[in-house]
Amino acid sequence: MISLVKKIDLAHINSHSFQELLDQIEAGNFTLVDMKNAGLSNTMAVELQQHLSTKKQAPLNGNDVVELCAKIEKGEFSVEKIKNLLINGTLNETQLLTHTTITQDLINQIQNYQKISTPFDSWHDLPPLESNRTDLYFFGQPGSGKSCILASVFYYLHHNGMLINSPQNPRGNIYKDQLINEINIGVLPDSTQRDGVNYIPLELRNHTKRSYKHPLNFIEMSGELFDDAYESGISGNNLAAKNYLDNTNKKLIYFVLDYKMDNRGFNAGGTSQTSKVEQILTLLDKFGTLAHTDGIFIIISKSDLFPADVDRNEYAIEYLKKRYLNLYNNIKDLQEKYAFEVKLYPYTIGEVKLQNLLTTFNMQSPAEIIDDIMDYTFVSQKPWYQRIFS
Repeated sequence: MISLVKKIDLAHINSHSFQELLDQIEAGNFTLVDMKNAGLSNTMAVELQQHLSTKKQAPLNGNDVVELCAKIEKGEFSVEKIKNLLINGTLNETQLLTHTTITQDLINQIQNYQKISTPFDSWHDLPPLESNRTDLYFFGQPGSGKSCILASVFYYLHHNGMLINSPQNPRGNIYKDQLINEINIGVLPDSTQRDGVNYIPLELRNHTKRSYKHPLNFIEMSGELFDDAYESGISGNNLAAKNYLDNTNKKLIYFVLDYKMDNRGFNAGGTSQTSKVEQILTLLDKFGTLAHTDGIFIIISKSDLFPADVDRNEYAIEYLKKRYLNLYNNIKDLQEKYAFEVKLYPYTIGEVKLQNLLTTFNMQSPAEIIDDIMDYTFVSQKPWYQRIFS
């Protein structure tokens, strides 16, 4: 658990010098990932990464190599850390191949692994939402997997030739493209920075009726803004900024629940995921958002951690009713009031190794979400004189 002193340092991460930050990393107080997630500038992150990657270490003796490889095998080291161990000479490929189950293909992925800082804007820097679209909101507390799910969805759409960009928010397109390009080589996205928001307008090409387009606004915000709404109510400083919730666009609302976090117990703040989602749901009702909502969808992320040999859909339903029965009943009550659709998705992005390296992409999970988006969203259609040339 991070101490109070460390929290203060992280909150003022960009006020520290290069040497101060390097000392913190070398002392084991932080990793570079911790600093990036706290909002470290991209320039400083690159300088630190280059320094750490080129700093040579004395080779380990045989016993130390075996001990270090055993820790790697147990998953105690991230892919970035293993890459640095190879670059600075602490370990070599032969030792990894000999003392771990890491294959040569995986070593190649490790050596090519490169994560760049993700650009997040504040509410004030974003353009207004485009109208005559369906707004898709992804809510969840910090670390729930929202960004990974979005990366998975965008990669699936791009892979299947279904994406049409919109010029409304170029920064959102840059973010989307980064998610697609990185997950294609196994790089998972950063957690959304505190107070960070991204808005991605796009059109979804219907793969069965090509004249149909689904104009969408994807909105992702940091878990800290979600927490702030839980603690202080929906306001212009969090979920309701720039009238994003207070408009007449139809909406689909996705609540992302972290299966792994559930099985660790309460989060650091002492409040369970279900309590937060129930409160946000109540606030959305009070705020008037649910009157324009066509669907509330529950995503249980990291479903690859479900028990082996269970039916993923049946297990997810049983799990929801056991762990989130009160939330489930509240959603059903609101469904009677507003007649929106309710669905549950067990979701996995695929197989992840070495903490943050995606080695196998799962197509089923994003396909299920995309099929339903096409069913529940506004459709525009090309005029007849364009259709005849399709």
